[in-house]
Amino acid sequence: MGNRAGELLAVGVDRSPARAREDYVKAIYQLGTDGPVRAAAVARYLKVSRVSVSKAKRLLESQGLLKREKEASQALRLTSRGERLAVAMVRRHRLLETFLHGALRMPLEKVHAEAERIEHVISDDVALRIATLLKHPRYDPHGHPIPYGDEAPRRKALGTLASLLPGRRARVISLDDRDDDAVAALAKVGVLPGSMVRVDRSERGRIFVRLGSRVFALRRAQAEMVRIGT
Repeated sequence: MGNRAGELLAVGVDRSPARAREDYVKAIYQLGTDGPVRAAAVARYLKVSRVSVSKAKRLLESQGLLKREKEASQALRLTSRGERLAVAMVRRHRLLETFLHGALRMPLEKVHAEAERIEHVISDDVALRIATLLKHPRYDPHGHPIPYGDEAPRRKALGTLASLLPGRRARVISLDDRDDDAVAALAKVGVLPGSMVRVDRSERGRIFVRLGSRVFALRRAQAEMVRIGT
């Protein structure tokens, strides 16, 4: 069964079965903040085939990490055991990002990929020691809350900068961290958690944003990565 599990869960040449299992439950958990999670969304998120997700789904169900559904088309739902594992991975990831950016001064656009690699090889004990070293930060550098219990804090759905009407102002709450080039572009112009921005106008797939006295253009795809609130 061990070899078979490896065949079903392996995603890419650098993923062990354990790492793939952790990636799947974390992806399902994080996608669940925006609504029901479909297999197609998990495939896009992890950049794998639908067939790989279907195989992984059956194995995660057999391991008690995913709830069994009557219909294959139903949304994916983690069990309490699967959710605890997912939250632990989220905690490791966000603490590592905070440590890499704050303590080691790693550029914001580089910390996500580095944390993705490291999170699978540290223990929960090491993660909590990092938290103590950092004085238990509430948020990672992208603005995402860091969970310290078995449940991650759930935020209400937030709009994106791309949805902000011209003339309206909003506070940047968080950045999607999975596009390194876009994160670099946003950080370069100062669109970071806590900053106040205003949309001046939109045209030809670009959004012109004012931050203080500066006005700059963002691609719509970049603006969609920026979660905003009041």
